[in-house]
Amino acid sequence: MPSTRLIVIASIFATVVLGFPSTPLKARVVSEQDLHPSYDYVIVGGGTAGLTVADRLSEDSRKTVLVIERGLLDQREEAFWIPLLAGQVPAKYLYNLTSTPQIGSLNRTFRLQAGCLVGGGSAINGMFFDRGSAGDYNLWRDLGNPGWGWDDLLPYFKKSETFRPPDSVTAEKFGITYDMSVHGTSGPIQASYPTFLYPAVKNFLAAWKEFGSHNPIDGTSGDALGAFWTANTLDPNGNVRSYARTAHYDRVESRANLHLLPAHAVTRVLFQGTTASGVEFMPVGDSRRTKVNAKREVIIAAGTPHTPQVLQISGVGPPELLKKLHIPVVANLPGVGHNFQDHPLLFADGVLTNDLDPNPSYSANETWLEGERAKYDTNRTGFYTTSSGNAAAFIPLHELTNRSEELVAAYASQDPKLQFPTGTDSTIVAGWRAQRDALVASIRAGTVAATEYANGPTAWMGVVLIKPLSRGSITINSTDPLANPVIDYGFYKNPVDVDIQVEAVKAWRRVLSMPSWQALGAQPIDPPNNITSDEDLRDYVIQVSMPTTSHPSGTASMLPRDLGGVVGPDLRVYGVSKLSVVDASIIPMIPATHISSTVYAIAEKAADLIKARNA
Repeated sequence: MPSTRLIVIASIFATVVLGFPSTPLKARVVSEQDLHPSYDYVIVGGGTAGLTVADRLSEDSRKTVLVIERGLLDQREEAFWIPLLAGQVPAKYLYNLTSTPQIGSLNRTFRLQAGCLVGGGSAINGMFFDRGSAGDYNLWRDLGNPGWGWDDLLPYFKKSETFRPPDSVTAEKFGITYDMSVHGTSGPIQASYPTFLYPAVKNFLAAWKEFGSHNPIDGTSGDALGAFWTANTLDPNGNVRSYARTAHYDRVESRANLHLLPAHAVTRVLFQGTTASGVEFMPVGDSRRTKVNAKREVIIAAGTPHTPQVLQISGVGPPELLKKLHIPVVANLPGVGHNFQDHPLLFADGVLTNDLDPNPSYSANETWLEGERAKYDTNRTGFYTTSSGNAAAFIPLHELTNRSEELVAAYASQDPKLQFPTGTDSTIVAGWRAQRDALVASIRAGTVAATEYANGPTAWMGVVLIKPLSRGSITINSTDPLANPVIDYGFYKNPVDVDIQVEAVKAWRRVLSMPSWQALGAQPIDPPNNITSDEDLRDYVIQVSMPTTSHPSGTASMLPRDLGGVVGPDLRVYGVSKLSVVDASIIPMIPATHISSTVYAIAEKAADLIKARNA
C-alpha cells in the first residue's frame, strides 16, 4: 500500500483523479468519415476550456461545433473518479513533457504535467476549487483588459458551478463558513466537500490567525487572503470527480450540432490571407492529413504548452523563430510562447507529536484503508472521498515578513532588460515592466498574496511562490505538430523570487510555533533547524524547489500588443481575423490560486464574447 507521504503528495499537487461511476458514461464521438466539410466553430483542444466553450456555443442548435482533441476519451478508469486515487492516471493520458535544464535551479530538468485526454487538466488535477483574490483579477484589468476585473468575472465563476455547502452539523463541527451570494447553484461543475475531514485543519486555520493573518468567511468571495476552507470539484451525487468531460460533454452529448473528434492532432490553422478559414489535422499515429473549414471562428484551446505551438506552426508568432523553421509569417507576434508562468513550490517537513484522530498517519494502515474503501464502494463515504485537501493559507507579503518593503523595492529597482536574453523583443520587455509595476503596487496595497501554504492537517506543507516575477517561454524547434515544444520555466531567474521563498520558509517555522499548532506538538524537521542564515536557506530553497504546481499559464497572454500581448480583451488574436484563444495561456499574470475555477470562468466569458460577435 502507498505510504502516508505518497498519498498526501499525490493528493495535494498531483494532476490526476479517480473513481468509477455507478453507471456507464455516454460519449458520442465522430470519425473522420462523419465530419461535415465545414462547421461554424472549430475548437482546437477538448480540455477544460475547449469543452466549456463547445458546450455553450452549441446551446444554439443552429450553430455547428467541432472539437478536435489530440488525446483519448478515458475509459472510466478509477483514476478519473475516486478522489483519493489522484496521481494514478495511466501514462497514455498524459503528455510526456520535460523542460530544458533550469539555470536558476542547478540545471535540473522538470516535468510539465498536462492531460492528454478529453477533459484535459480538469480530469487529472487535485480537485482543489478555489479562486484568487479580487486583486488578482483586477491586475488583469489594470494591464489593459477592460471587462476582466473581479466584478466582471464573478458572474462567470458563479455560472460555472453548482456549489453544495456542507450540512449544518459538519459546518459547525469544523468551523466551515461560506457566502452563498458568491456561489452558483445551477452550473455544470459540481463543487462540494468530502464526507471525511481532518480535525487538525481547524488548528491550521487558527494558527494562521494567531500568526497575524485572518480567516475569511469565504475565500471564493474575492477575499482570498488568509487561511480558509475550500471545496473540491466533487459531485455529491456519488462523491466522484466533476470535470469538463462529465459537465460539458457527457451532459450534452446528444446534441446533433456538437461533434467531438478525439485522437486527432491539429497540424496547423489554415488562413486565407490573414483570415483563419479552418484547420488541418491528422490522426495520431497516421501521417494522413485532412482539412475542415470554420465559417465563423477557429478557437484555440490546446492548453498553455500547446496553444503557442499551434500558433507558431501556423505562422503566428515571433518572426525570427518562424523564418528559422521556414514557416511563412502570417502575423508578427513576438509574444506567442512568452510570459510563461507557473507556481514554484517546495515541501517543508514537520511532525505533530500529539496529533488528533483521525490523522494522515491512518493512511499507512492497510486494514484501515481497506475499511475505508469498503465504505466508498458501499455508500460513497469516507476517506476515499478526499483528494487534494480542503484548506490553504494565502499570505500577503507584509504579513509574511517584516522585510516586505525591502523585497518590493528590490523588484522595483530591477532593470527589465536584464530579465531576458539579449535580443528579446522590446514588447516582451515592456510587458514584464508593466506587470512588475502593477504587482509592486498590489503588494504594497496588500491586495494579493505572496505565498500559499497548502495541506492543512499536518505540519508538512507545500510552500508555494504564488506571484513570481520570473518568466519562461514555450517555443517550437520543429514543424512536426507531434514534436514536444521547448519548455523553459525560467525557474528562479529573478533572485527576489528566491528571497521571498526564503522568507516563506522562515514564516512556516514561525507558524508552527503558534499555540494552535503547539497544542498538537508541532515540530519542524526539514529544512533542519541548524539551517538558519539567509544564505544557507537560499541554497536550500534552490536545491529542493520545483518550478510547477501544474498551473501553467501565460503563453498567449491577454495584454496590449505593445506589451507582448497575443490576444486582446475580446480574446481575438492580434493581426489576424476569425481566430481566438480561450484557455489558461491567455492569463497575463498568474493568480494566487489553483487555476481550475479560473479557467472555467475564462471559458464561460469567452463563450459569451464569441456568441455576441457572431450573433
